[in-house]
Amino acid sequence: MKPRRGAVLALALVLSLFLVGTAIAATTTRTARALTQVKVVHGGDATTTNSTSFVDLPGASTTITVASNTRALVLARFSAESACSGGTGYCPVRILINGTEADPAVGNDFAFDSTDGGNDTAASWESHAVERSRAYFTPGTYTVRVQYKTTQSATILRLDDWTLVVEAIAA
Repeated sequence: MKPRRGAVLALALVLSLFLVGTAIAATTTRTARALTQVKVVHGGDATTTNSTSFVDLPGASTTITVASNTRALVLARFSAESACSGGTGYCPVRILINGTEADPAVGNDFAFDSTDGGNDTAASWESHAVERSRAYFTPGTYTVRVQYKTTQSATILRLDDWTLVVEAIAA
């Protein structure tokens, strides 16, 4: 028995709406209106890790203050010269705000750099960046820090010439 054209079109429409609805549900939009504070921290000394647990990047930390009588979105950007080499792993970086991973909070799922399947060397320097946010903070002072790791102990992540920019934006 041949399906009716109308039924096939209706099924296609329902499936497409379901898929579009799923994609929309996975996004988050936050708004803020006025920049109230900016902090910038730089590091110029190379540092490496082969830790398979997140560890603090030395010096990549600052505080940001949300003014009284306001709420704020905290936006953090980190960029660095990076080399991820050895083994076949990859190298995640995350930004914590008051000890909680900023959004999107994806843990190991964000590869800041990779070994390119074991093809990159310790001299495969590249510039990489990550931007994260969290909302909405009440008045107070919050610590923002960068952590890094590798997914295999044979993999080494080297970061150099980095910048951490943190902004408080009144909501």
